[in-house]
Amino acid sequence: MHSLFHRFISVIITTLFLCPASAQDTIVLNKQPQWITGMPIFNNCSFYEDLSDDPLSFEEIKRKTFVPYSEDLRTDKPSLRPQLIQWLRFSIRNNSLVDTIRLDLNPGRHYFTGLHDETGLLAFGGSSEGQVAAIDRTGFTFSASPEHSSTFWLQTRERQSHFVPRWISLETPYTFIEGYFNGTWDSRLLFLLMSMLTGCLFFITAFAAWQYFLYRDKAFKWYMAYTVSAAITGLFWIDIRHQFGIFSSFFLDLIFSVFLFFIPVLYTLFIGKILNLPQQFRNGWIIVQCLLAIACLQMLIEFTTIRTGKFIFSNYYAYFVSMIPVTILHLVLLVLAAMSNEKVKWFMFGGLISMLLLWCIPLMLSSYITFKSGLWHYVLTFIPFYFLLGLTIEAICFVFALSYRSKLILTEKNNLQRQYGVELQLALDNRTAELNTRNKVIETQKIQQIETAFGKKMAEMEMSALRAQMNPHFIFNCLNSIKLYTLEKDSHTASEYLSLFSQLIRLVLENSRSEKITLQKELETVELYIKLEAMRFKHKVEYAIRVSPKIDLQYTELPPLLIQPYVENAIWHGLMHKKEGGCIDIELNLLDEDVLQITITDNGIGREQSVLYKSKSATKQKSFGLRMTSERIDIINQIYGINTDIKVLDLKDGSNNACGTKVIIKIPV
Repeated sequence: MHSLFHRFISVIITTLFLCPASAQDTIVLNKQPQWITGMPIFNNCSFYEDLSDDPLSFEEIKRKTFVPYSEDLRTDKPSLRPQLIQWLRFSIRNNSLVDTIRLDLNPGRHYFTGLHDETGLLAFGGSSEGQVAAIDRTGFTFSASPEHSSTFWLQTRERQSHFVPRWISLETPYTFIEGYFNGTWDSRLLFLLMSMLTGCLFFITAFAAWQYFLYRDKAFKWYMAYTVSAAITGLFWIDIRHQFGIFSSFFLDLIFSVFLFFIPVLYTLFIGKILNLPQQFRNGWIIVQCLLAIACLQMLIEFTTIRTGKFIFSNYYAYFVSMIPVTILHLVLLVLAAMSNEKVKWFMFGGLISMLLLWCIPLMLSSYITFKSGLWHYVLTFIPFYFLLGLTIEAICFVFALSYRSKLILTEKNNLQRQYGVELQLALDNRTAELNTRNKVIETQKIQQIETAFGKKMAEMEMSALRAQMNPHFIFNCLNSIKLYTLEKDSHTASEYLSLFSQLIRLVLENSRSEKITLQKELETVELYIKLEAMRFKHKVEYAIRVSPKIDLQYTELPPLLIQPYVENAIWHGLMHKKEGGCIDIELNLLDEDVLQITITDNGIGREQSVLYKSKSATKQKSFGLRMTSERIDIINQIYGINTDIKVLDLKDGSNNACGTKVIIKIPV
């Protein structure tokens, strides 16, 4: 009622100050008006809409034909064009002789407004300019000189659809300020509701960020991008409707042209991630990807067109950047969501349905919604409110989907943990039994190793004892030889013999302390022994030692005193009983890289003839020296894990008579 009263007073005052009649296009004023409220001038304006691809210049606009600004032209109709450029022309006549009339033009809220006179642009403003003073965003101050008529052109630019009521009126400074604050007060409910929806979207974004921090689920990334884009869109429409100047012109164009398609792209990727659509419906997801590519191309085209002010396409551009691809995208998503196997699909389906209904129904019914006074009428007639409400409801449905999905994941995780616990306990029992079995095996092996090591140690001790026994045997035989020369009073020979004997004793003592000696030292010991025995038997013993060039005497090792007992046996039991003496031949060859063959050949009387000589000393020596050597061979095989082979062959002549003995020793080195 208050608004109707103001309108009634305005009509009366206008009747008093305008003459001769309101049907005239020119507004006639006689003095500075003292209006209580603004004066609408719809009926005093003529109209022209710029439909060209390249916006016309002001000089071209002045030459265009304007038509009366009828009620039909003032009705908001959705348009598919990216920009709506309209011109209003009106004239004012100041009949006062001395007074300059100062007025404010209230063009309503527009994305861009520019006021021109005959000389050009007087002032500009609008949402895209981001000015600081709230009052200056929607009004222009101008003056009318005394006895002068002035024509003005008002240009308005919109983005596709104009979501606020169209208005144009003349105001005084007082009525303009009062009207601005009255309009702000009347739209407080709209501001409150849109602020609540935008705040809800920001809160949901913070909640999604916290959930991502807890679970590291990549689906929350897409959801955060979607909700924060929706929240920024809410700020955008709050700024457009209430002229707060939050964003600059660039960001307003960016949000308007990009976010219209960017938000569907984001929640499409989010839904695809949640419902595993690429894995379940490969062909359907290919269609979705094609539609997403079209939406991204639309972003680029829309932003380029808005920033440059030029249409990239002429005839088909409006259809190309329309919401048809995005609408098809939503329908495909609805079908795929309903066919999905995921348990959260109905939350996603409900969110999509609610958003589509709140987006489409108000657009289809916008032509039938009339603007009236009242708090709720400001809300119900502002189409972006439904968009923001749809985004918020959809975001809440998606929150329920994420929460339910987290519950399903937690339940599955608990089941897996229980199953894993059972499997782990079973594996632990099996492992324990396996370890017990292995421990028993290891314990048995350890006992065997201890026994083997103990046996090896005992064998080494026996080896040392045998070496210690072998040394006195050598000394005993050599002392007998020295005794013989002393009895014969052959001092020179005894001295030479004693010198050789001392060298032999030194080598024997050195070699007896080592488990193995070089082949060179072994042969040196054998040669000294043969020389001593040859002197003892009046040089009736000859010898020859032949070593293969393949054998390295310095690096080839074998147990000490291994060859000597067999040489001694050949001398004492083979050559000693021959009057003319005999010869001992020692030959060393390398059969393989690691097998040494030692051949000891004598031309004595042979083993069969030697048995006939019942020499007591010889029997003792044989039983003592060869027995110890045989025992040493067995111990060597045991200690080093080798197989030393010894063969003794009887040599025969053509008449099958014994002509000597051959001993073949094969020992790994």
